[in-house]
Amino acid sequence: MRILFASHSSALAGAEQSLIHLVGEAAERGHTGTVVLPEFGPLSIRLEEAAPTFKVVILPNRLWMGRRYSPLVGMVRLVQALTDIPRYASHVRSGGYDVVVVNTSVTPVPLLSAHIARVPVLQIVRESLQTNPMLRSALPKRLIKHFLFKWSTSAVCISQFVAKQYSYPCTVIYPQVSRDFLVSRDDRARAVGHPPRAIMCGTISPEKGQIDAVRAINFARSLGTRIRLDVYGDGNPKDVRDLESVIQELGLTDLIKLKGSTADMRAAYDSTDVAVVCSRNEGFGKVTAEAILTGRPVVAYGAGGTSEILEYGGGLSTPSSPNDLGAALHAVFTQPSLLERLRNEAHGSSLRGMLASSAQRVITCAEELRYA
Repeated sequence: MRILFASHSSALAGAEQSLIHLVGEAAERGHTGTVVLPEFGPLSIRLEEAAPTFKVVILPNRLWMGRRYSPLVGMVRLVQALTDIPRYASHVRSGGYDVVVVNTSVTPVPLLSAHIARVPVLQIVRESLQTNPMLRSALPKRLIKHFLFKWSTSAVCISQFVAKQYSYPCTVIYPQVSRDFLVSRDDRARAVGHPPRAIMCGTISPEKGQIDAVRAINFARSLGTRIRLDVYGDGNPKDVRDLESVIQELGLTDLIKLKGSTADMRAAYDSTDVAVVCSRNEGFGKVTAEAILTGRPVVAYGAGGTSEILEYGGGLSTPSSPNDLGAALHAVFTQPSLLERLRNEAHGSSLRGMLASSAQRVITCAEELRYA
C-alpha cells in the first residue's frame, strides 16, 4: 500500500515524534510512500533513518490556526493556505496513493487536497480545538471542526479530552512514545539521600507553563523545600528570554537550569525524582506519560489530557496555580510515604501496555480505509 503522511512542521515536537513511529510502523509492514513536510528540518533527517522506504517531499503547507493569528493575520494565512492546495492536490493525485494520513488539524492543505483528489484520508486530531488559546483562527472553531469531519474519511483523536472537543465520531488512540520508555527499569531507590530534584520537558512557551513551574519552585522554597528544577526543551527567543528573566528576578539561578534539548530524554528522567507539568490544554501529555513510564511521579495541573493520564496512577494533580503546585511539590518531598506511593503507582501503571501498540493501531486504521 502506498501512503502519504502529511505533517505541518519539520521540527521534533511531540506530534512530529509520534509521526516517526507511525511511518516506521508502516515501513515495517511493507508499505511505501511519501512524507510531505513544509520544509527541511530535523524531522526529515529522523524520517530517513527510521523509514528509508518512504521519500521525504517538501511542499508548502500553511496553517489556518496559530498562536499569533489575529483576525487579519488569520485571514491572510487562510488565503495563503488555499493557494498551496492546487500544487498539493496535484501531488496527491499523481502519486498513486491508497491513503493519506494527516498528522495534525492545524492546516487544511493536505486534508482538502486529498479530498479533492478523492483519496481516503485518516485525520489525526492532536489539538484541543476548543479550549486552547494558542490556536487562533479567522474561522470559527466549529466551522474548522465541521471541515475536518466533512473532508476526512475517518478520524483518530489522541485522547478522550480531544475527542470531546472534536465532537464528531472518531477512534481514540493514545500516541506512541519512544521504545526507550517502554522498557521497565525498577530504580525506585534513586531519591533516597539525594537533594530534591524535578524535571520539566517540552517546548518553552506560555502554553506549556514553564514560568508557572518557576513560581512553584519559588513557593516551595518559601515553605522550606529547595527543589532543583531542570528544564528541557527549546522555544522561540522571546519566550526563552521571558523565562530567564523570571528565574533571575526570583533569585533562582542556583536551583533552575535551562538544559535545552537532549537526544537522551530517558537518561534525563532517570536523573530526577519527579516531573512537573503545567500545561492547561495538553491534548494528550506525552511528557506526562514518559515520566510515568520511567517510574517518575508527576506533579501537574489537573487540566486537559494530563488529568486523563493521571487517572492511571503515578501522579498528583493540583489546581492551575503556581502556589498550589509548589505546595504539592513541598508535600511530595516532605512526606516520604507519599513519594513512595506515587513511585509505586508509576511503576505499576497500565499505560505501558496501551502505548506500546499505539502506532500499530493507527496504521491498521489507515489500512482499513483502503477497502472502505
